Amino acid sequence: MQNQPLTLDLLPQAVDLWNRALGDRFPMRPELMAANLWNEPNFDPEGSRAMMAGDRMVALVAVKRRQHPMDNVPADQKGWISVLVVDPAFQGRGLGSALLRDALTHLRRYSAEPVALGSDTGHFFPGIPLDCRHALDWFARRGAALGAMECDLANTEMATYEHPEAARRAFAREPGIVYRPMAPGEEEAALAFMRRAFPGRWAWELEQHLAGGGLREDVMLALEGGAVVGFARIAGPWSRHFAPGTYWAQRFPGPHGSLGPIGVAEEARGRGIGLALLSASLAELRDRGVQSAVIDWTQLVRFYGMVGFRPWIWYLRAAMPAAPVGSGPGTSEIWLRVPGRRQVMK
Repeated sequence: MQNQPLTLDLLPQAVDLWNRALGDRFPMRPELMAANLWNEPNFDPEGSRAMMAGDRMVALVAVKRRQHPMDNVPADQKGWISVLVVDPAFQGRGLGSALLRDALTHLRRYSAEPVALGSDTGHFFPGIPLDCRHALDWFARRGAALGAMECDLANTEMATYEHPEAARRAFAREPGIVYRPMAPGEEEAALAFMRRAFPGRWAWELEQHLAGGGLREDVMLALEGGAVVGFARIAGPWSRHFAPGTYWAQRFPGPHGSLGPIGVAEEARGRGIGLALLSASLAELRDRGVQSAVIDWTQLVRFYGMVGFRPWIWYLRAAMPAAPVGSGPGTSEIWLRVPGRRQVMK
């Protein structure tokens, strides 16, 4: 067994490993893995490792550090574990524990902050998927702090999407608001709006999108008197960059799209602009031929339910503590509250 850096030349083996372990629920594509790891600005190649049995990859851990300022967030070296995968045939041999210790030891050289599990820039997951129940117990046994529930929501009837009555009332309430994709020359106005209204990661991600050749028409704007008062990001098969809601598009028949993030300036809230912008953005996806869509990483189940979206994948936010911990006996069960039911992880 050889422990070596997770380098780009290992991409085919890494994709194959992922799909052996997770492909039935989260089918991986080489382009997506490359985009979210080696091509992501905060990827840490020094701390990311692969376990090889001959020329076969049997485990990997990918880590990131906030190495660059993100709008108003400094380059504080906060760390994330983006993914840790072990081949099902090699589980129970300590490979995952060894890679986790290596990753935490590396990241703690740079920051004393807790190390988040998922939720990284260019994340695959906002937390630990509840579909991976054994992973919840595994990380909890090793000292992970378990936090808030998040979910991805899906709508498989986008081809026939119609504005709900609540959205129609919102449009009528503010007839002077215009909702449309970003036009040429509006990039700086949109970025200035984001830096003022949504500083930090959302502003940085839009800057990265535009600077990296992302389509301006994948940014929806709400405009009042020509001034930006709201935004939404959309994506589909035509997009030049992966959006989180399109990661697992293979699980949906036909053209698949996504929406998110979405937001309205604080001073413009309470007027129905958010719901109208949401519905206008979904209609835009429909008009571009999308048949299904996902809104990712949210707790607003009731709000998005107004436009036909229902919970699809649930996640639990989690982080490893700043201080090193041993694997220890841990806990054998974790109880999780999921709307409408209770689950036990054993």
